[in-house]
Amino acid sequence: MLSPDRADDISLYIHFPWCVRKCPYCDFNSHEAKRDIDEHRYVNALISDFDSSLDTLADRFVKSIFLGGGTPSLFSGHSLMQLLEHVRSGARCRENMEVTLEANPGTLEHDDFGRYLEAGINRLSLGVQSFDDACLAAIGRIHTASAALKAVENARKSGFCNINIDLMFGLPGQSVDMSVRDCEQAMACETEHISFYQLTLEPNTRFYLHPPRLPDHDTLFDMQQRLQASLENRGFMQYEVSAYAQPGMHCRHNSHYWEFGDYLGIGAGAHSKITARDRVSRHWNEKHPERYQKKIEGGASWRHCRPIERDTLIIECLMNALRLKDGVRLDLCEQRTGQDRGAITDRLGPLCDEGLLSIENDRVRCSAWGYLFIDEIIQRLLP
Repeated sequence: MLSPDRADDISLYIHFPWCVRKCPYCDFNSHEAKRDIDEHRYVNALISDFDSSLDTLADRFVKSIFLGGGTPSLFSGHSLMQLLEHVRSGARCRENMEVTLEANPGTLEHDDFGRYLEAGINRLSLGVQSFDDACLAAIGRIHTASAALKAVENARKSGFCNINIDLMFGLPGQSVDMSVRDCEQAMACETEHISFYQLTLEPNTRFYLHPPRLPDHDTLFDMQQRLQASLENRGFMQYEVSAYAQPGMHCRHNSHYWEFGDYLGIGAGAHSKITARDRVSRHWNEKHPERYQKKIEGGASWRHCRPIERDTLIIECLMNALRLKDGVRLDLCEQRTGQDRGAITDRLGPLCDEGLLSIENDRVRCSAWGYLFIDEIIQRLLP
């Protein structure tokens, strides 16, 4: 039987499903805002969604909140303050709780940052993607490089001292040197955290239907190696496949997710992973924002639930945790899957024999060589 520690912290994810324009590579639950968003209505729906889940939060501290999208920065500081105050009044929150807001440079004014700080947001994640105007145009972004730099400057002037810059590599027409210049520009902003994601062609996106010409595999490998070296030379340590941080500035919310911790998701299309006494379940909400709001307002069910099969718990845990540079403690795997370490290490044996994984000091992690092939390792863990 699973016996989770009810004192184990939980994270909260809040989804905002609208954006100014849907990017051609984006497969997230985001919808173009055809008209002004009724912020009051959606925040009320989020509050009702949250209140319906209070039993899940009983006896647990919320360690982090992540406002993602879509584009949460389309919402005013006043609306976000109303929402976050309600969360704090209904849940036990850690005193040093990390509260992250995703924001896009093309949707922000200088005054917005100060209002977000007043709302209790203490970490900003800016969706810059590139500092090259041609690359930004090629991937359908609505902002320019100068707007991105201005957003970082304004955020810092407003008092934010924990800023992440999201960048992408492997873009149409991008060379290795261009990707490195993006990285150098992000570091010149003196940000605390940089995330680098490879552009991939996901089903149900415009790029998947009409693929642009992308850099070849050798070029992508060179980009990864150059970017990693540039970041580490400037004091950014890689702690996850796509994440680099200055010492002590890793994203606690995302780290909790990769360690297979529990999280509650509210909002249209939000997902949750919840551990109860006898099972671990995944929950997901109605995706379409209008239907989501109408179901909540009408008292209809908007949430779906599926237990994770016991046989796949280990796989799901390891698929997440092995993305972390330091891997995961075996005792944490045991706690969060209900499986003994013998069952866990048996599954990892062949990969350890090949030198792709190592188990040392009660911790499993990818070897330096294996970390280059994390996607292949994850595929081999699948049944």
